[in-house]
Amino acid sequence: MPMATNSVTEDMATCMRLHAQGWESVYHHEILAKGLAPEDLRTMITQRLRWAQGTMQVFMRENPLLQKGLSAGQRLMYFSTMWSYLSGFAAVVYLIAPILFLCFGVLPVAAFSVDFFARLIPFLVVNQFLFFVAARGRKTWRGQQYSLALFPVWIKACTSAARNVLFGQSLSFAITPKTRQNGGPPWALIRPQLIAIAALVIAAITGLTRMFTGVGAPAGTLVNVAWVAYDLVILSVIIRAALYNGFTPQALKDNQ
Repeated sequence: MPMATNSVTEDMATCMRLHAQGWESVYHHEILAKGLAPEDLRTMITQRLRWAQGTMQVFMRENPLLQKGLSAGQRLMYFSTMWSYLSGFAAVVYLIAPILFLCFGVLPVAAFSVDFFARLIPFLVVNQFLFFVAARGRKTWRGQQYSLALFPVWIKACTSAARNVLFGQSLSFAITPKTRQNGGPPWALIRPQLIAIAALVIAAITGLTRMFTGVGAPAGTLVNVAWVAYDLVILSVIIRAALYNGFTPQALKDNQ
């Protein structure tokens, strides 16, 4: 039977097995069932961690690139889903790069500015265009924020899944709570993000101080300060989530 019982994301694993056996899936436009979305940060992190752990678990056990029966498109889409959780490690480099330059003058990229931006800007434009096309007019900004802001969750998922698959350590199945969890803002759960925010602010102040005292290069400093400002806007979503008081019509309007 294709039913996957060895993964905490059994739905995705089972679907991949069904596709490998020749079954097809189609989009059905009618709503047949409604689910509950997390109403607090604790619940959301519990849910996202389980999804990420299970996905990486399947990736290490049943790599879609090596599965017989999948089409090229199916291999690519399943692999893209699984590969995306490795972005947590890339996020660390992405956040540290401007800090190193602003505080110590270490260039994150050894390239001429024209060469670098001639490649970076088209990539960013095409990337955002693909978000726009895939979303069909729906807003994707909040999802992009969480994709970076939850980098500690993605890293934990990768390391815990690796310990489970390679060393046999247990991977608990955490059920997503169906009601809001009380207890105040869970600052301890987002300590890495708060440390990153503090480091970025300190780096921006340090970089501007170095520039005004003639130590740092003005162009490079301003570019990296803008980079830091963008990162702070991205990471700010995690603070909003920690302070979120639950669903109300007004809260829904404010978060939109």
